Amino acid sequence: MSVEKRRLEAHRWLAQAWDDWEAGKALLERGKHAQAAFLAQQAGEKALKALWIALGLDPWGHSLARLLRDLPPEEAPAFHPLLPQALALDKLYIPTRYPDALPGLTPKEAYTEGEARKALEDAQTILKAVEVRLGKG
Repeated sequence: MSVEKRRLEAHRWLAQAWDDWEAGKALLERGKHAQAAFLAQQAGEKALKALWIALGLDPWGHSLARLLRDLPPEEAPAFHPLLPQALALDKLYIPTRYPDALPGLTPKEAYTEGEARKALEDAQTILKAVEVRLGKG
């Protein structure tokens, strides 16, 4: 894939990441905390995959922490400080969606407004960092 095609594809992934983030904000306002938290995770994942695509790499998996840790050495210093946010979002991938993921609780019962808000803040930090990086080239 040419550099220009990679850049365009990366921007498509980042646009979807922002759309997921906005949907998460709307769900937060409706009191749908588990769903908002899950969309925060999805937004962060898609943003990091956008970065990988821009770099000509093949992103795989759903772990934001792995996507950060496996970045090329020249990109790592700018993104490794985001590891705490990535780890926090990784923990939302499954239990925000499945009623059997948390003992005795459904996601609807388990997630609070504060947790969903924090997840969206963490995702926004990642999205902005990727946006800055993609804006460079």
